[in-house]
Amino acid sequence: MSGDKAQHLTVERRALTVGKWANLFMAFAGLLTAWLSRSDAMLVDGLYSAVNFVSAIAAAKIGARVGLPPTRARPWGHDFDEVLYVTFRSLILIGVLVFAAVVSGMKIWTFFSGGSVPELVFGPIAVYAVVIVSICLALAFNFHRAYRKTGKRSAILKTEARAALIDGALSVGSGAALLSLPFLEGTVLGPYVPIGDAVIVLVLILAIIWQPLATFRTTLADLAGVSAPSGTHAKVARATRDLARDKGYRFHRAAVLQAGRMHWVVVYLDPDRPIAAADVDAFRDLLAARLEDLIGATRAEIVVTASDGLKPAGRTG
Repeated sequence: MSGDKAQHLTVERRALTVGKWANLFMAFAGLLTAWLSRSDAMLVDGLYSAVNFVSAIAAAKIGARVGLPPTRARPWGHDFDEVLYVTFRSLILIGVLVFAAVVSGMKIWTFFSGGSVPELVFGPIAVYAVVIVSICLALAFNFHRAYRKTGKRSAILKTEARAALIDGALSVGSGAALLSLPFLEGTVLGPYVPIGDAVIVLVLILAIIWQPLATFRTTLADLAGVSAPSGTHAKVARATRDLARDKGYRFHRAAVLQAGRMHWVVVYLDPDRPIAAADVDAFRDLLAARLEDLIGATRAEIVVTASDGLKPAGRTG
């Protein structure tokens, strides 16, 4: 492992360790506050932090494996573990938000059905909101700083920074809204104060669920083998074409996939003359080094062929 990669891994590991223990504290604080205040919004906040705590443990292990060389058990390495992590983490967050929506919906249904709804206790909410918002902002800053230090190539750190901001937004929104409910007493909305936290939860869910949904869609495309963004593909094609021209090879095309911070590049070449296997290896290593500077961590493979590897349109077999 190169010095820069080792340093980046250390920075990532430290940031995730800080996040892990901070989220454990926030999870306990959220669940305790939910019990003391009888608030569904605080329960959602605590569950969200609990998901972040468990995710930080998995993220640290996955981050240490990304970039390791292939083995017999994992012939393609561990690069796609990062994408799997982000995908399933997004699904878990979506599940937590859906669960919160169901709980809040049931509370609203109970209220309008004439059932008994527990009265909120606002004291613990005020203390919780101030403490948790401060921690979330500090975590988001720490993750973003680590993300910049590692070259803005860690999908894990980027995801954790966004998660910390979402957690902080949940705390700010739910705390401020809940603490404003007592001021509704004596107004036309006064009778609905008992379900105020349930309504707040539903509004917050509608505001933030698009982020994990967008992340899930992006990582699902990576897992499905969809081509990397056009800008990345253009850089790879240009660098490969220039290198092939220097070597006197015919460049057909390049296939580029992205798996988190790692890029997979397959280049189709026609040497137009007999060459040794060592020449192909040298071309691959030189290309991988150039692409590392252009797009980040890259695994390159060379296919020596007379065609470009693409079937004509409409052909599936």
